Amino acid sequence: MDRKSLVASWIGVLLLGGGVASSQGRPRPFPFPFPHNNHVTTAREQAPTVSFAFGTIDYPNAPQTVAEAINNKGEVVGSWGPDINDFRQGLPAYGFSLKRSSFKKIVYPSAPITVPFNVDSSGEIVGYYSFDPEDNSGHGFTLVGNTFTSADYPGAQYTQLVAINNSGQILATAEFSGVNWSQSYVLQSGTFSAQILYPGSNGTIAYGIDDAGEIVGAYSSDGGSTFHGFTLIGGTFTNVAYPGAVDTYLTGINNSGQIVGTWDDGGIDPYGNPLSHGFLLESGTFSSFDSPYAGVSSTTPWGINDKGVIVGQTIDANDFFMGFSATIGK
Repeated sequence: MDRKSLVASWIGVLLLGGGVASSQGRPRPFPFPFPHNNHVTTAREQAPTVSFAFGTIDYPNAPQTVAEAINNKGEVVGSWGPDINDFRQGLPAYGFSLKRSSFKKIVYPSAPITVPFNVDSSGEIVGYYSFDPEDNSGHGFTLVGNTFTSADYPGAQYTQLVAINNSGQILATAEFSGVNWSQSYVLQSGTFSAQILYPGSNGTIAYGIDDAGEIVGAYSSDGGSTFHGFTLIGGTFTNVAYPGAVDTYLTGINNSGQIVGTWDDGGIDPYGNPLSHGFLLESGTFSSFDSPYAGVSSTTPWGINDKGVIVGQTIDANDFFMGFSATIGK
């Protein structure tokens, strides 16, 4: 399956087969391998006291835009292109960073596909590039200043760097020929951890990591028909499900323990996109939200910084992607 399970093909960049801390200071070392402890949590329904102030993020003159992450200095990274949800099929996609209302184009040299996924507080950017995405090949990258560095999981056909924290830990996904699911790892000081695998799942994707090394993501145990959120904290997996939802994905976490994600009830639009809703999860309580702009049928937050600013993407009735920001108010 592809990232269509979440919003068109954007989760699909992490799946194969046409398919894909709260505490400050130094992180705890990751266990090798990750222990298979897990438990289930039941979170409460929406908190009516939480409000959100929305804004739009659109690369100048771009047909479509996706905002992927925001750091504590307010720098946003994302991608733009003519049909952004189809970049894995060979259509061009380019990256951007946004600082104080000023956009900068990000393109890996000579690559038609460059997708930044995350940025830390120092401005180091991580992402993915490809010279020929139609053959399901691609490489992870880091970008420091104007210097790109490639990163590939050994033996993988396809590698992406999807998140970075301020402790230098990077979440990576890798795809392998003949394997139906991509696999998630932590990359630190040039070394990959053991695979991050929710116990009993046949597919686990990690999306976000905070400075203490706490990880959030999604997993499936039924071949990809439904997805469930999870946290991985101190070696323990916890299942997280939005009340009454068919699918739940946790996509970002900040150092205050605030988590963002998306949920859906199984409905889809005419283009096959899930009718998804964003949420904030804080202190065990979900607050669901939708972008307030006209025609929006799907809202997906991808990142949250320590100041409570969320960024993500919306899809409208014409399958048009637009970036958004949402600032948490009380």
